[in-house]
Amino acid sequence: MNYSKGIKTNSTIKTSKTTRKNASKSRLGLKFEDLINKTNRYYLDNDICVVYKKPTPIKVTKVSYPTRSKAKITEAFYQIPSTTDYNGIYNGKYLDFEAKSCNGKSFPFSNIYIHQIDHLKKVDQHGGIAFLLIMFNDYQEVYLLDAKILIKLYNDSLNGNRKSIPYNYFKEHAEKITIGNNNPIDYIEAVKKIYF
Repeated sequence: MNYSKGIKTNSTIKTSKTTRKNASKSRLGLKFEDLINKTNRYYLDNDICVVYKKPTPIKVTKVSYPTRSKAKITEAFYQIPSTTDYNGIYNGKYLDFEAKSCNGKSFPFSNIYIHQIDHLKKVDQHGGIAFLLIMFNDYQEVYLLDAKILIKLYNDSLNGNRKSIPYNYFKEHAEKITIGNNNPIDYIEAVKKIYF
């Protein structure tokens, strides 16, 4: 490959194991969302519940129109902060949750925003089902943590306590979710155990 300043490189780029490992982990977050979306499709197809991913609210400011059929957004910004990732209804109850994946042995509170915590708190106060769904990439394990517990731990962190939730805490206080095939992240089984 020749660059404009005459620098030549070998077209075969070697990557370290660490780089490949980090890239693989970053794809797991997208993979986790894909698994949840596949689960939600399974729930809908089998008339179990109705849950959808919320769209991120954006305001489009510029659009390129090379042709009518190839219109492309070229500039946009977040209009208002998004609340949580998913919402829907199960067994007559509104449910709302945030989905996160993380690397390492703890979930840092820096990975969730205060407006998301406030939203989950309001859903819970109004009788809805609110929770955090989290995938620990290093362990390939998924847990459902009730919003009440998440909110308490978050508030404790603001008062000088831990700035993260350890993996072992999830093992003891959250509901582990089995990762399957047709219904990959069957979080409704955990919802039944905790809320019904």
